[in-house]
Amino acid sequence: MFLYKFYMFLFALRVATCNCSPEIRKTGFKRAKAEYTISNTGRMPICINENSGIARAWQDDYYWTHNDGGGNTELYMINTKGSVFDTLFVNNSKNIDWEELTKDDKGNIYIGDFGNNNQARKDLTIYKYRNGKTQKITFHYGEQEHFPSKNKIFDCEAFFWFGGKLYLFSKDWSKSHQTIMYILPDEAGDYVLFPEQSVFLKSPITAADISPSGKEFALLSYGKVYIFEINGERIDFSKPKSCIKIGRNQMEALAYINDTDFIMTNEQRKIFIATKKQD
Repeated sequence: MFLYKFYMFLFALRVATCNCSPEIRKTGFKRAKAEYTISNTGRMPICINENSGIARAWQDDYYWTHNDGGGNTELYMINTKGSVFDTLFVNNSKNIDWEELTKDDKGNIYIGDFGNNNQARKDLTIYKYRNGKTQKITFHYGEQEHFPSKNKIFDCEAFFWFGGKLYLFSKDWSKSHQTIMYILPDEAGDYVLFPEQSVFLKSPITAADISPSGKEFALLSYGKVYIFEINGERIDFSKPKSCIKIGRNQMEALAYINDTDFIMTNEQRKIFIATKKQD
């Protein structure tokens, strides 16, 4: 217990002291912490003891969330205070390592069971769920030859849906700090993923979302949020916009509330709202 507490203390210290300077120098972001107010709005109940993903529900100000690996195959509808209003059982699924949620414009919910910290999984899956029907999207990394891999690059814990495709972002554990983007069709099937692009981001990425207007997307890390502008309808890393230092321990989930503000949660079950200040 002492060693665990000591580790968590060191981890929290590392998150608290991180800053955006490396990404500003190497990637071209603008420092943007002063443009946002970050408020702790609530905490989830103990039944959601290791939250790892969040997506907007059908009603405004309500969100779907879930537990990390080993939890029940359920989604929980919460508000910004953390109160649970509904539970949705995802049939024909397993929770090996659920890491992320997203939703398309037809009401389908996509659940990313693709956590791969040990770089050894061969059953990477995205569940596509709607009205009691669950479909499976399975994939593997085309460049991975060894299980486990020593490269520390074959782990994704972040994705979002846009225009009939799923955009996945790697949680890079290597010394190169290159976040890789992959693209998948949103239809059931088995696919092979190859890198589309990469970008230098110092902190490992744990969540992603796209703004309702489709004009920007955000990547969440343990201590920072990275925002990229979208050029037309092309999702890429060519227009880095803002780097926001947030701290707040082990941040795991993010969803846009509107085109400027977003909700975030951490593994300590706390809920935060980032509100952009008016000019």
